[in-house]
Amino acid sequence: MGLFEKLGREVEEFKQNAKQAAEEEADYRCRDCDARFHVDHEECPECGSDDVESTTAE
Repeated sequence: MGLFEKLGREVEEFKQNAKQAAEEEADYRCRDCDARFHVDHEECPECGSDDVESTTAE
């Protein structure tokens, strides 16, 4: 395996792990498609549903 292939795989793995960690810490989620995000939206940016809820205890 070449140096650049190995580096590319490691970068992709890091990106996947960072994205997963960010989603787990998100403050809001769509109840229809389970998309997660940090900013409250009237509609889910992924599926357009208006069933968005906070994931933090109030």
